[in-house]
Amino acid sequence: MHLAPLSPAVLAHLPSVALLLALYASDYVHERRPDLEKVAAFMVDGANRWGLPELLNNTCHLVAFWQMCDDDASTPEAWAAHCERFDHYRIFHCTLSKRQMSTVRRHLKAMAAEAVAA
Repeated sequence: MHLAPLSPAVLAHLPSVALLLALYASDYVHERRPDLEKVAAFMVDGANRWGLPELLNNTCHLVAFWQMCDDDASTPEAWAAHCERFDHYRIFHCTLSKRQMSTVRRHLKAMAAEAVAA
């Protein structure tokens, strides 16, 4: 099944954890001071690599795992499943601050506006 590409406009409205995972799915390499315009482009690439169904499925899994940990209800089996699905180190390095995420969302909206204008 071929999925239509996800536009930056759609991504700009997804929850931050979904954007984190879109970045995770890309070829992004952690930078101490990231160029947030480039980060937005990496997010678009990563989201389109996975497609919306896989992106949302992985988002649900990650949020459920975090909630389990927050509730002190995680198990060795849950940790093993999480580690099989995600690379903790990479997730950590794809995490952005609230301020950075806000700037990335502005870049995503600008990318969408430029695409419409072109």
